[in-house]
Amino acid sequence: MKVHSAHRRDLQNLDDVDPLSGMRDLFDMRKDHVFFNGNSLGPPPRSTGSRLQSVVRDQWRIDMNASWWKYEWLNLPRAVGDRIGGIIGAAAGQVVVAESTSVNLFKLLCGAVRAASARSQARTVILTDHDNFPSDLYIADGVARHFRPETTVRRVPTDSIVDHLGDDVAVVLLSHVDYRFGRLLPMREITARAHAAGALVLWDLSHSAGVVPIDADDIGIDLAVGCGYKYLNGGPGAPGYMYVSSRLLTDFEQPVTGWLGHAEPFDFEADYRPDPGIARLTTGCPPLLSLIALDEGVSVTSRADPRDVRAKSIALTEQFIALARTRLARFGVEVTGPTAAAERGSHVSLRYESAPRLAGELASRGFDVEVRPPDLLRFGLAPLYIRYVDVFDCVEAMEQLLDHIA
Repeated sequence: MKVHSAHRRDLQNLDDVDPLSGMRDLFDMRKDHVFFNGNSLGPPPRSTGSRLQSVVRDQWRIDMNASWWKYEWLNLPRAVGDRIGGIIGAAAGQVVVAESTSVNLFKLLCGAVRAASARSQARTVILTDHDNFPSDLYIADGVARHFRPETTVRRVPTDSIVDHLGDDVAVVLLSHVDYRFGRLLPMREITARAHAAGALVLWDLSHSAGVVPIDADDIGIDLAVGCGYKYLNGGPGAPGYMYVSSRLLTDFEQPVTGWLGHAEPFDFEADYRPDPGIARLTTGCPPLLSLIALDEGVSVTSRADPRDVRAKSIALTEQFIALARTRLARFGVEVTGPTAAAERGSHVSLRYESAPRLAGELASRGFDVEVRPPDLLRFGLAPLYIRYVDVFDCVEAMEQLLDHIA
């Protein structure tokens, strides 16, 4: 496949033979805009609106409360979880959809600290990196305060994570793909090194699930969280999900023990007994309409061959980087992040001193991108709906705008 081309016709040829070209038609997007922010919020599948309308009109309106059983609404967190499991390489019964990613992270971190301390009282450290997503760092600090004085958070440079795997580490908390620069961490290697040191690993898959192949069970990861509104296209505020390996699930304890996590929720017992399976991670009633929208997004995402998705992700990011370096460097635009494709997720960041202004000008030309202060532009190159010509047109528009600004 010829990827690095300065000619639009070559990229149109790639679109013509793209095995994922038909996926674009499954999304309901504006024709006059190209959305390079799918790494923040994916577009709605065409089926989402009609599915939601049907649930409201034909289920909720007619059957009311009986719908929880008649249409298996109560089982949806596990059913959709299993479908997400198919995307991240997890066998059935290990993934469940619940609250936001941050709340889910709090649940799993608390459970991981408890599990580690049960094996050794000396394991009191949550090990993470300085560059982790800020909300993940806030949650880690909150968990440490919850367990204080025993538990602490140790932040270290990303490249030295494995060097800090001492016998005091309870759990390693990392993002699989960095939210700013798109760096893809070696999940298999880090997980193996952590296990060899006796620590658990909790991965945040928010920027990788749906665009980077993940083999959770084969790699042997312990715990994971992820959001539903990025590459899974579940809609704004879609609930997140949790993965707990079957190796840990039987004895895993989470702190927010609500009634739907009970072994027999409708017995209404006064004392809590956790569900023996993945439902023990749930707390209260699921956000049904958001969950329905997520189900549609996951169903669409699952139709694509992960090998085709990853191949196109690499090709799109490589082409974008090549064009940006060739056409934008003279304006002081710098490509940041990994240079090796194998170490990159599916978004690319550019550094430019007037990033907010450039992003606004791009939006007026029909290209939606994101700004991360003070000077980063993020371009999410979602393979299911971004075309090769979109990359060319966007870089060309930036060149024209920068010529004018200069």
